[in-house]
Amino acid sequence: MTGSTTAPDAPDAVDRFLSCAAARPGHPAVSSRGQALSYAGLEERVRRFAAAFAGVPGPRVLIALPQGADAYAAMLAAGLAGGYYAPVNTQAPLDKLHRIVGELQPDIVVGAPALGARLAEAAPAATVLDPAVLPGLPLFEGGGSRHELAYVIFTSGSTGMPKGVMISRQALAHYVAWLGASDTIRPDDRVSQHPNIAFDLSVMDIYGALCQGASLHPLAGAGERAMPARILEREAITVWVSVPSVISLMMRAGEVTPAMMRSVRLFSFCGEPLLREQLQAIFAARPDVVVQNTYGPTEATCSMTGVRLTAADYAAACGASVALGEAIPGMGLHLVGGAHADEGELVISGPQLAAGYWNDPERTAGMFRPLEIDGVARRAYFTGDWAERRNGHVFFKERIDFQVKVRGYRIELDEVAAALRACGWPVVCVFKLGDGLAAVVERRADLALDEAALRAAMAGHIEQHAVPATIREIDHMPRNENDKIDRRMVLRWLEAVLATEAAAPLPAV
Repeated sequence: MTGSTTAPDAPDAVDRFLSCAAARPGHPAVSSRGQALSYAGLEERVRRFAAAFAGVPGPRVLIALPQGADAYAAMLAAGLAGGYYAPVNTQAPLDKLHRIVGELQPDIVVGAPALGARLAEAAPAATVLDPAVLPGLPLFEGGGSRHELAYVIFTSGSTGMPKGVMISRQALAHYVAWLGASDTIRPDDRVSQHPNIAFDLSVMDIYGALCQGASLHPLAGAGERAMPARILEREAITVWVSVPSVISLMMRAGEVTPAMMRSVRLFSFCGEPLLREQLQAIFAARPDVVVQNTYGPTEATCSMTGVRLTAADYAAACGASVALGEAIPGMGLHLVGGAHADEGELVISGPQLAAGYWNDPERTAGMFRPLEIDGVARRAYFTGDWAERRNGHVFFKERIDFQVKVRGYRIELDEVAAALRACGWPVVCVFKLGDGLAAVVERRADLALDEAALRAAMAGHIEQHAVPATIREIDHMPRNENDKIDRRMVLRWLEAVLATEAAAPLPAV
């Protein structure tokens, strides 16, 4: 793609940050465990990174850093220097990182020397930049220029090859403008930074905070990721951003309490369905707090819907999961291909749509297609998510490829999972296995699994043909780099358990 200096409709995210730094130089920008970096200090890091990046026209920057000030500074610096960046999770397998680097072929790899050198093996022309050398670098002067891309974020592809989603500066600017206008993040907020930087949900907290003049509070290490409520209390977080299942982790740890959550004014969730029991736990601890549920694939620049819920009104927005909310201003959410107007595939239109997939015009053409809207054919993204509208709310039902047929019956796995949750098992995975259904539930300390009794109880919630023939219990659901349940690993575990059971000798008579 070629560079462009055309001004977007909304102010560019980098310019918003520079304005905040000029207006609030002494205000904490990034803070963790008592160590704070001011907006002036962060701008200095941004300008030193930008000076290093600007030696290459339109620099393509790969960022291989943990959450923290250096990672955020490198993101902003890539834009200031007229380029764009791709973030990676430093904890991902090296083979996966090599595939991403080989696909991107960055000009610069920002990371610690050992990891940077390993990654540069897949991009021999790349320069490795260690953040430790920043103090000796000059400052980039002025406001710089802007590439039309803001970032490329690589997500897991069905073939095993990560797919690079290209997000334009205009798309990011539109999203950042909504974060401020919607009161999601205010200048006086203390915002959590839970998702790793390679997960696009991190865009909400990183840019939301640093483009509004708020302070950003990244998690420090694996210990805080395992016990995430601790940072709420220690950092006096006012806005919490994560996938909903992080609340389930807090629930199991007994940390969804008034004391832990006393500072929070807003919980904002995205990335997976939000469940009624998660809302109940939050409102039981903090009946005065507000919960925001949002929806959006990576291809729509993090999220593009929103619904605000309180203890008084959340029940009306609860089905098998919580309603997705309305499209934010400028964006469109459409139901296409259903038997009637109130069901169908979720299709997205508007300025936050990705530019397409990195080096993959065929995939781009297949997923981004024209849709007739008000008599005009507009570019749209077909998500593969099936939804329905009930009582004015849009509810996610299931991935289209998770709708299965069992003995001639069409079954939505999400409905089976909802029945399991209604029977007391909140963390579940359901699969089609052979010619039947199988489920895995996460162990509960206070409830023993009685498979026959559970199947009988489920028959009170769903049709008999949708009740899994096999239900097994796992100690802890495996999770991927983005803290979502890793369905592939759960299925492999289940297949291994069933194979072991089949090979076991029959008991003596």
